[in-house]
Amino acid sequence: MEWKQGVEAAPEINFSAAAAAAKWAGEAEWTELVHETRAEEGDLVRLLSRTGEALLQVAGLRETHVAAATTAHAAAAIVLREPVR
Repeated sequence: MEWKQGVEAAPEINFSAAAAAAKWAGEAEWTELVHETRAEEGDLVRLLSRTGEALLQVAGLRETHVAAATTAHAAAAIVLREPVR
């Protein structure tokens, strides 16, 4: 997604973590996510909590970046759903 938007991807990106977050944002069931990633539930909660918090920071830019803030707010609501929060 970063490449499509012309943003240089960070070389140290963890593609497994990114894929897990994307699957969760795609509204996967929790048990499915745990099973498919084979990650500890606490690690997934931590990953998704941090992702959601980053999205909320972007959502706070609604005065200067309305479209991005609106999208980030909607994405944060999806990422931070139970059992993450």
